Amino acid sequence: MANLLEKTRSWKKKAILARLETMPGEDAQPTAADWIEARNVNLTPFDAETADRNLEKPFFGNSGKALVGQYAKLSFEVALAGAGAPGAAPKFADLLLACAMAQTQQAGVSTVFNLVSENIPSISFYINVDGTKMMMVGSRGTFSFSIGAKAIPLFKFEFQSAYLAPVGEAMPSVNMSGWPVEEAVTARNTAPLILGGTGGVGGIALAYSQLDIDIANQLARINLPGPQAEVIITDRQSTGSLVVLAPEHAAFDPFAIAEAGVVQELSTTHGSAAGKRVQVDAKVRVIGVEFTDLEGALAYKLNIEPAPVAGNDELALTWL
Repeated sequence: MANLLEKTRSWKKKAILARLETMPGEDAQPTAADWIEARNVNLTPFDAETADRNLEKPFFGNSGKALVGQYAKLSFEVALAGAGAPGAAPKFADLLLACAMAQTQQAGVSTVFNLVSENIPSISFYINVDGTKMMMVGSRGTFSFSIGAKAIPLFKFEFQSAYLAPVGEAMPSVNMSGWPVEEAVTARNTAPLILGGTGGVGGIALAYSQLDIDIANQLARINLPGPQAEVIITDRQSTGSLVVLAPEHAAFDPFAIAEAGVVQELSTTHGSAAGKRVQVDAKVRVIGVEFTDLEGALAYKLNIEPAPVAGNDELALTWL
């Protein structure tokens, strides 16, 4: 008996293209040069919101649901790596912009991404999974990142958009050039974490095994008569944590820092040389302290809350 399918299709074969939109909600038509070096992709092409019909009947059973919203969700990871040269922007800059960040470039020196609370652009995605093409137009999202010892540092992005029906289309050609090979988090490649002080001066340098920050943009699905149909960012409720080797108590007292509730500056840089470096600067409040075991060594796990001071200043990412 012949198989029903002449060819079994592959989940592994996929391509993600992404380009920032000139006008929110208008397809930016990403091309081969807009390929994203993604990993650990999760895709929900049809994420429905429903309302129960709640019919009263003389027997048990479902009475059906009405569709009140149709959306798509996409999440994936991208390596936290340098841009290749000082002053260059990372290949995934458009992703950060669609997550409520703004970009400032200084030629030959740096590219800085700062948070914003208005005029947030949207982004178009084309996702092809072995011959099925999905489009996400008007997408906005959120991200987190993790810098962990003996591991590859990663951004995790999540985007949502209104649903568009998939179509059958051959896998596109992609241009994979310009994506640098990432460096692992090690003593050689990664600077210590500086907590406290001002501008990296006057704080304490800490050896750390883990830094996690979730920017936690709040996404709202708008679907109103008018029409007004879009995904927007309405707030952010950022969280984070770090694990540091415990210095002598007299040198570093995280319990007193947490009790004081004062916003602290936090800074670290990953990357071994110019063009490979990414600097993280944050303003955080320590809101919890735990003892933890780090390969037999005494360490602290600090729960942190990124906290704006002047506004939109609780996180900055700089490619150097």
